[in-house]
Amino acid sequence: LAGGVIHLERAALPGGAPRNVLLIVIDTLGARHVGHLLRPAPEPSHTPEIDALSRRGVTFANAFTPAPWTRPAIASLFTGRMPSRHGVEGPVDRLAQRHATLAEELAARGFATGAITSQPLLRLGSGYRQGFASYDDSHALGREAVTARSVSDAAIAWLDAHAHERFFLLAYYFDPHDAYQHHEAHDLTSGYAGPLEPGMDIWKLREQRAAFGPEDVAYLVGLHREEIAQSDAEVGRLLRHLATRGLERDTLVVLTADHGEELMEHGWIGHMRTLYDELLQVPLVVSLPGRIAPRRIDAPVSLLDIAPTILAIAGMPPDDAEAGRDGVSLVRALRGDASALEERELYAEVDYAPPEGGDRREELSARKSALVGPRWKLVHDQPSGRFELYDRESDPGEQRDLWGRSPEGLRLRQQLLAFELSRPRRSSASSAPSANPADNADLARLRELGYLR
Repeated sequence: LAGGVIHLERAALPGGAPRNVLLIVIDTLGARHVGHLLRPAPEPSHTPEIDALSRRGVTFANAFTPAPWTRPAIASLFTGRMPSRHGVEGPVDRLAQRHATLAEELAARGFATGAITSQPLLRLGSGYRQGFASYDDSHALGREAVTARSVSDAAIAWLDAHAHERFFLLAYYFDPHDAYQHHEAHDLTSGYAGPLEPGMDIWKLREQRAAFGPEDVAYLVGLHREEIAQSDAEVGRLLRHLATRGLERDTLVVLTADHGEELMEHGWIGHMRTLYDELLQVPLVVSLPGRIAPRRIDAPVSLLDIAPTILAIAGMPPDDAEAGRDGVSLVRALRGDASALEERELYAEVDYAPPEGGDRREELSARKSALVGPRWKLVHDQPSGRFELYDRESDPGEQRDLWGRSPEGLRLRQQLLAFELSRPRRSSASSAPSANPADNADLARLRELGYLR
């Protein structure tokens, strides 16, 4: 489902399987806010550490998330399945234990597994701990906290404690999510003299957005990039420690994001409601010095591909790594042949409805799907039946809707409608919604993060 049936030649990496895996996820980091993915590249870059990692590894310049908010996106990252298949789509859905996760698969192969996360939506009880022997969510302190340093501190301590074992570590950095804080060490906003301030409530920004001028939007982008720069610096510190411990050349490093952020490109601030590229296109860098040659790959790939790729590199037979998953192993592409991926078309979806009785429920609800190809993109708003068609080559900002003006639209519509018909019905989705009292705290976290009102 991630991109049709693709038969890839099965090939292991030269030198055999790496001993360790380090998966780095930076929350709310869209590709258009990463230095090495921008054209022209900013000078100086606000992501020098990620840029340096990209020079040591393979950069997938057209990587997409299958969902525009954290819970379904991370469940897809962990399982290699579309949100409608793993069932985590709504605000209080849980990842059901029947879905095997990347951490479970690696633990079964003898890896010591650990997670360090500052994302409040990934706290214990949400189902994401499956397979992790240790799961440290003590850094999930909320939207106003600056936690990148504490995540790196904890990740470094975990690496030191497990350096003698074969390990899989997830380091999850939350800071680029709103509220957008100012970081003096990475200042990009000091020239602004308007009414907006660091750390403003996301709903206050949304209520005032109709009056924003270009300088206000630029200020928000600057604050967001300062948060990204702070996380980038801490990612660099973690990677330097990996090298200092002599682990760099035997550790597969994968860096990505759950989704991006909309900052008025289409009239909204935040994420979750739409399927435009500012939300769906994310960074993806894979590094294993000495065994994976640095290169840039422009073929479309998905977060769904990360689990089968890591499992195949770690030594699982590729057929087993892909079994039951919507993603494919990217091993062949990592070895230099991405030809089988070049015409690939990917799917994304959102099916989000706040609980009954909440404020602005209609404004926050979204049921959409999208088909993303190398050039064309089709978005379907299912309640209204409206389609939008964009030429991503000539209109990368998706500002000119070509629906009804290109024959490509009819071809893509047929594929997208077939995908929608293949989705499990929401009532039979395999999520594990819960009605226990802990959901009150969960709803409070969702409200604080702008997913509820």
